[in-house]
Amino acid sequence: MMRTRFFHLGFGALLLGAGLFCLGDRESILAVALPVLAHELGHLLALWILGMPVRGFRLELRGFCIEYGGSSGAVGHVLAAAAGPLAGLAYALAAARLSSRLGSDWLRLSAGVSLLLTLFNLLPALPLDGGTILLHLSMAILGDRRGRLLTEILGLMVGAALLGGGFYLMVRGQGAALALAAVWLLLAQEEGQGLVKRREII
Repeated sequence: MMRTRFFHLGFGALLLGAGLFCLGDRESILAVALPVLAHELGHLLALWILGMPVRGFRLELRGFCIEYGGSSGAVGHVLAAAAGPLAGLAYALAAARLSSRLGSDWLRLSAGVSLLLTLFNLLPALPLDGGTILLHLSMAILGDRRGRLLTEILGLMVGAALLGGGFYLMVRGQGAALALAAVWLLLAQEEGQGLVKRREII
């Protein structure tokens, strides 16, 4: 029987990491890395409290994924998914408070990044945490098939709306960040939709 690796590093993640390293300075990279770390630690803490063992980690182009097992019903899966954005929000509030006390532009930047990542992650589209929350709630209420279908449709609608907004901002000369995020979100819809057999992913 073939065993899966506990940690998997995808080629797409390597390319993305190399690009960020080349384009950004150390302070900017750290301002992004700390909110991401706080977010993932929130997931891990919730999984530990809920008694759902971590089966592995995957760092891919779609992001950092935690595979976990155990059975705690829809409520447990929702709490595990919501813990990441809650931790990110807590980090944003703490960093913003410290930045005002210390007058630190770096902390203010990191707080803004954390808040932005938190809001983005709460969008109702997989593989984001908001999509995972929607998936489990809708499956519990509507049944597995209808719940999955609703989540897939909303995910595509959210991605399309972000893409339209991103192109509008590009035309107005306000950057391509939103359009790139929309393209990533639409491409990430294809596989698994946040769930795989025997293992959950957040």
